[in-house]
Amino acid sequence: MAKWYFDDDGNLDLLKGRTVGIFGYGNQGRSQALNMTDNGIKVIVGSRSDSSAAQAKEDGLEVFPLAEAAAKADVIFVLVPDEVMPAIYEKEIKDNLNEGDILVFASGYNVYFKKIVPPASVDIMLIAPRMIGRGVREKFLEGTGYPSLVAVHQDASGNAQDLLIALSKAIGSTKMGVVESSFEEETVVDLFAEQSGYLHAVKRAYEALTEAGCSPEAVMLELYASGELREAADYMMEAGLFEQLKFHSGTSQYGQYVYGRPSPEEEAADKKRLHGIIKKIKDGTFAEKWTQVQNDGLKELKDTYEEIYNDPMIVNERALYKILGRL
Repeated sequence: MAKWYFDDDGNLDLLKGRTVGIFGYGNQGRSQALNMTDNGIKVIVGSRSDSSAAQAKEDGLEVFPLAEAAAKADVIFVLVPDEVMPAIYEKEIKDNLNEGDILVFASGYNVYFKKIVPPASVDIMLIAPRMIGRGVREKFLEGTGYPSLVAVHQDASGNAQDLLIALSKAIGSTKMGVVESSFEEETVVDLFAEQSGYLHAVKRAYEALTEAGCSPEAVMLELYASGELREAADYMMEAGLFEQLKFHSGTSQYGQYVYGRPSPEEEAADKKRLHGIIKKIKDGTFAEKWTQVQNDGLKELKDTYEEIYNDPMIVNERALYKILGRL
């Protein structure tokens, strides 16, 4: 089992006299900045003059141009999207790093794939909340916390591990607990969850049921649109993946536990497919492809958006959601 750290393991005194710079004042950035401010940490924001800068000022935080913020901060939380992060790092952060500074990432992607290679003189850390940005703030205010994957990638100071746990405590995650991980592991599990094909599996299920004569409305409400799936996910979180089935009927339990289970041959075939996804993540195939798509102006992604938007299922979904008052 991986090692866990909790509130008692973190010492906020280690952060006294340090200035934390937040790069990317979006859902994650704003929540983490406010949590650290509430814990007595000095926080500034590096931002262009946009709506996020206005929000940071409204929240009472000092806002500086990106390069100036990087120079003023000795702890930099890099919370901008993966696809723009290397350019911002090269242009705004790289030349403003000082020996002993700390770089904190919420995603392992750019460091793992060496799209960002910081100097040997700084600590490099990962604090990756397993919670959406809004929840990071809400769970902090509730006093329950939320889990994060954490790692030290480079320990230049000799004290990076203790600083990592202190910073994890400062953003409110050690209340529930943070688990020791790595930049590689976070990247693999994160990308795998996005690439395993769940959305397309739901779409295939919709197609099979409607081809069998079921109405689009009945199918979508059963598969996801009613909100029942969200309730089941809550039970999974609270009780466990299979334990949550005890809240279902006996018919549902038998159907899901036993009758709906693929044959050993089918399970082996799908396991092989899933290992193929992992291989293409680890060997850089996906990262290279995603870079090509970005360099091509996101044409493949935009084309697929258009295809899905006009798909009969999504047309029917929009009609259903209008009836339900969601559009």
